[in-house]
Amino acid sequence: MGFLSLLFLFGLSTATRADPVRSRAPLDAAAYESITGDSVDDDHGVWDSFYKKRNHAFGKEPVAFLKEHLRNLRKGRAFVPAMGEGRNAIFLAKSGFKVDGVDLSSVAVDRAVEEALAQKTSIKGVVADLFQYQYQKETYDLVFVSLFYAAPLVPKFKSILKRGGFLMMYLKLDTGKPSRKNSPDDFLVRASELKSDVADLELVDYREFRDRNGDVVAVLARKK
Repeated sequence: MGFLSLLFLFGLSTATRADPVRSRAPLDAAAYESITGDSVDDDHGVWDSFYKKRNHAFGKEPVAFLKEHLRNLRKGRAFVPAMGEGRNAIFLAKSGFKVDGVDLSSVAVDRAVEEALAQKTSIKGVVADLFQYQYQKETYDLVFVSLFYAAPLVPKFKSILKRGGFLMMYLKLDTGKPSRKNSPDDFLVRASELKSDVADLELVDYREFRDRNGDVVAVLARKK
């Protein structure tokens, strides 16, 4: 565990954007297990092990769909759930956003925070399970979700957006065909499911295409 981990292991930090930190949000293990059927400790261990064996597991560059739409996004606060090693969170921070990133893996969060510092920017990194995270309503101008999907969390992601804020999601598409698994969970989503998720938002862009992650779907929608 690195120095940044030890500094903020037992609570959310109030550090400024100029002070990159990594913190830990409390977990309610019983509630998590009742919702998911999985053990919090097991899930932490699986993802920590995954990142320990790989550097830049999902690449170094941010998602192209995010880069393409950057000019359309209102600058402000951004929330990046399941941020992994931080490639997208760091890109947003360097582009002028104040970024809060959350991930289940302490290994990934440590790397993200340290990499942000190496690139002369900063993000706030929080180690937490997203099912137990304390979401702050109408706080963010952007929620960016990459390669992670859990239907019960989408309403929470929308609730933390300010009016006029954007939800962007880049996900692996469930085509019903076998696909190569590149991580402990592929988090596949059906096209109809994602369209339903954003039906109450103003749709800006929607695409299904193939890239290095296989069959993917990307959506950008704005809260009315």
